[in-house]
Amino acid sequence: MRRLPSLTALRTFECAARHGHFGRAAAELCVTDSAVSHQIRQLEEQLGVALFERVGRQVRPSPEAERLLHHLQQAFELIGKACDELRDPASQAVLRVAVTAELAQKWLVARLADFSSRYPHITLHLHDQPINAGAPALDVDIAITYGTSALDASTHFVRPLQLLQFFPVCSPGLFNQGGLKRPRDLVRHCLLHDDQDGKTWTSWLATHADDAQPTRQLYFPHAALALEAAVLGQGVAMGDNLTCQADLQSGRLVRPFNPSVTAQGQYALVCERLRLERAAVAEFVDWFIEQIAEP
Repeated sequence: MRRLPSLTALRTFECAARHGHFGRAAAELCVTDSAVSHQIRQLEEQLGVALFERVGRQVRPSPEAERLLHHLQQAFELIGKACDELRDPASQAVLRVAVTAELAQKWLVARLADFSSRYPHITLHLHDQPINAGAPALDVDIAITYGTSALDASTHFVRPLQLLQFFPVCSPGLFNQGGLKRPRDLVRHCLLHDDQDGKTWTSWLATHADDAQPTRQLYFPHAALALEAAVLGQGVAMGDNLTCQADLQSGRLVRPFNPSVTAQGQYALVCERLRLERAAVAEFVDWFIEQIAEP
């Protein structure tokens, strides 16, 4: 069996690294400053590496210590959840899922009735997941994110969704006005952006419209709002084969042109592998994989 440092020393290190100060760690742990210093010294001797660098009156974790801190916080979070489940067995069925706003609104929410009917014992909490956040926050079981950075496959389970293809979409009313017969006609319409730098539209226009430059543009914080503005006839949005699926099928939106461009990033489900040992987490992951496999 692997021999580990004392739990007290590891807990002291986590607290000191989080605060960046031995005194504040001592106050949280209800011990003296010297006790904190002693535990850190003992842990450094056992590991054979310096854990902190002094910066004035503050302390800063070394690069090696930063990696240890990340893993310890994950471990303490799991230990806390295990203890909660012993105290309250019902908490085993509470699942916290973070998802980007556009994917939640335009894809996931419509499918949750199916999940609830299959797993009525699971209480689901949805949280907002920032774009390109990568790994889930410590208090989240699963994240459905756009972009996963360079996650370690040994610690994280990652299941990508289909590659996104971007293409213009607009309301049937706007299309039926007859002003969108070729890509360059977009210069006479308002472009609805779901990114603040306009890169998606820029890429599509450069590829399919000879870099046409529309004079009217409107920017939104995420795709769901841009698509809703398109439904209301306020302009032409950049849709994709995932978040636009339901609106295209219902006829709320139409594609004035067929050409598309492939996204640089990709949506993916991300979960720490340790969390997959919880039944609720494993059940959601299995259900999610089944949903993205559907045509």
